[in-house]
Amino acid sequence: MYIIFLLIAMCCTYTALFFLFPFFFEHRYPIFNVKKSFKSMLIVSLCLLIVYAITIIIPNLWIANRMLHMFGGGFLAFVICFLAYQDSGTKITRFQFFLFSTLIVIALGVGNELVEFVLQNTTHLIFAPNINDTWLDLSSNLIGTLLAATCLVPQINRKKYAK
Repeated sequence: MYIIFLLIAMCCTYTALFFLFPFFFEHRYPIFNVKKSFKSMLIVSLCLLIVYAITIIIPNLWIANRMLHMFGGGFLAFVICFLAYQDSGTKITRFQFFLFSTLIVIALGVGNELVEFVLQNTTHLIFAPNINDTWLDLSSNLIGTLLAATCLVPQINRKKYAK
């Protein structure tokens, strides 16, 4: 059930970022290309399902949780930022993309931890056995973000920015 919530949340995040990137940097609204955006959302959904499938087979729950937050959290959230940036046709520098996307991913990670906190305190589910788990989750998100940034920031097209 939680994975369905994450899939919906990630697709909504992509949609919000699709409009946020050009509005924030260029003060314009992009034209929503359903076909291109559906492809990006499908990529995000498949990646999340793959990450979940891999983490389920990891026997050590601590390592599985670190990998889930690293790749299903930080890395994938940065990929969502990249796809939204790319699909919206926003013209920004690599540094602007890196800084803005990193701040967004950190905010999403904190938001996820807050959702886990609320669910843990309103249901009988245990998401974090202690406070260290929350900090390890956020640290794992940051490592995933930096890994994704290493892969994706060089893909930002500088020629788009030149006028």
